[in-house]
Amino acid sequence: MKITQLKDPDPRLWGEFLDFFIRSKPYDLESIRSPHLKRKKIEGLFSFYCDTCHIYVAEEGSKIKVAAFIAEYPSCLDVTFIFGVSKSFGSLDLVATTRSIFDLALKTHNKNYIKSEIRRKHKVESYKKWVERYDKRVIIFNDEKNSVVWCKSERMSVIFKVVGSNKTTNHLMGKEASLGYTRKGPRHVVRELFFEDKRYILDEKSVDFLPDCVLINGLLSDDKENVGRVALKFEPQK
Repeated sequence: MKITQLKDPDPRLWGEFLDFFIRSKPYDLESIRSPHLKRKKIEGLFSFYCDTCHIYVAEEGSKIKVAAFIAEYPSCLDVTFIFGVSKSFGSLDLVATTRSIFDLALKTHNKNYIKSEIRRKHKVESYKKWVERYDKRVIIFNDEKNSVVWCKSERMSVIFKVVGSNKTTNHLMGKEASLGYTRKGPRHVVRELFFEDKRYILDEKSVDFLPDCVLINGLLSDDKENVGRVALKFEPQK
């Protein structure tokens, strides 16, 4: 497998990009009735991504496997758009290849971590389930953008450190928690956190992306129905 950072768009990349849009429908373009205008819209998106992002392409033999359009920010890298060629490669293979692209991009641009948001409008919940099924090192947050962060280790090994609290949660200040199960609803995400042997439930409210870590703000409750505000830090790229 070969991974390349493109300096100029590859004609083959445009062909696979167009095919992905037609098959997967990541954005809602169904309101555009004219096939010509729909293609023009896709061309415009492709040109915008090429002009504003670093383009990484993984190839197997002569076939494009995964393509990622990655924007660079002071705090981290952001995956603006990514797609895999599922007609030629399996899901686990595509996820592993994506990981290899991210590792190279982080090293090339000297960033601590890489994030994204789920920008698609079509089959969002199905897409989330696909990501979490095949990539055990990804965390999807409960913010308005459906932010995604990739970790070096599997999500169950992620450590959250309490860096902010109120009176109710002050006894946890500075302590570290391991991540348990995550339960998701249409508009609600709660996560189990374990401080030593004690179980708490985190209701995420907001996420901030800092240069060296991700800061999660939310409400933390224990098994005695005590609820308090908390700020948790985790470092995705350790």
